[in-house]
Amino acid sequence: MGGGPTSPGELRSLLTPTLFTLIVHARLPYYKKDKVDFATFGRNIFIEDHFGPIVEDHVWPALIALSKIGLDHMPDLSVYLPAPTDPSYPTQCLGLQLLLDHCPRLLFRGVDQRWTYDYFSKVSQRLAAVWLALPDASRPETWTRWQAAGAGLDYWLCVRFWFATPFVHSELLENQEIGLLYTEETRSAIERASGQTDPNRAKRDQILNDVHGFPREYVRGPPQGKHVTRETWTWWVSMLMDIHKPIIDRFGRYPYLNSMEGRESTAEEIEWIDETGHFGEARKEVAERIREDVIAGRWTPLGTDSLSEKTPSAVREI
Repeated sequence: MGGGPTSPGELRSLLTPTLFTLIVHARLPYYKKDKVDFATFGRNIFIEDHFGPIVEDHVWPALIALSKIGLDHMPDLSVYLPAPTDPSYPTQCLGLQLLLDHCPRLLFRGVDQRWTYDYFSKVSQRLAAVWLALPDASRPETWTRWQAAGAGLDYWLCVRFWFATPFVHSELLENQEIGLLYTEETRSAIERASGQTDPNRAKRDQILNDVHGFPREYVRGPPQGKHVTRETWTWWVSMLMDIHKPIIDRFGRYPYLNSMEGRESTAEEIEWIDETGHFGEARKEVAERIREDVIAGRWTPLGTDSLSEKTPSAVREI
């Protein structure tokens, strides 16, 4: 965990095609043409963690190196990817996106959680803005790109979920708007393929105004059982993505992240936090340490708590 600032050469040696491919294969351990068991897919994201133990020893050096750069000096990380027109670009881009947005949420504990939300989430959103701005033919998350790579619709749906997360995790309203459009594209594609209509369309106004919907549905968890299909998974996860936005519409930020970022909560936010059973909050002692760091203008080095604990814990993907 020691050492000086990260050099471009060190970063190049860590952000490699091998690492990005490992992350994608560990997170999506399916043959691209096979049907996906979406009950298991959801369980492995929100309930169990088989992914973290596979990748943690591989991703920690890269994450620590990135933490030493600082947001103000962070380069455009897309330079560590192949050209957007390269056939390997979609997989490589997904691997880097997962490294930045997903791995911290699973692996960081204690005071390190500030790095998840106040640092890596922002780096992840910068990368998402880069690939989103590409011409349609070059974007890494489209059905056309993955179909050309031999993927079936089930695999692509899994891919689409992971490419969407930087937008819904963002506290910027413009990213939330992008997230709504992105999710609608996914939902519509599955509706066209299946000939079914998402039943949640009938209560869309209610969903987009439900400020307590996300914590309630997150705690309830993904659909489970033999009845879960590609379509029922899509309807549920599309709703889960959409109900992030009402919180940002109301507060301009996620109140439960105040404790992770050393922010003071407003009276209205405290009321929301109480109403949701303190959903997603950091432990009091962790929040106090983070607040002390923010006031002092410092960052406790990444890995301080996570690498010292090294104990299994519940999946955290909020």
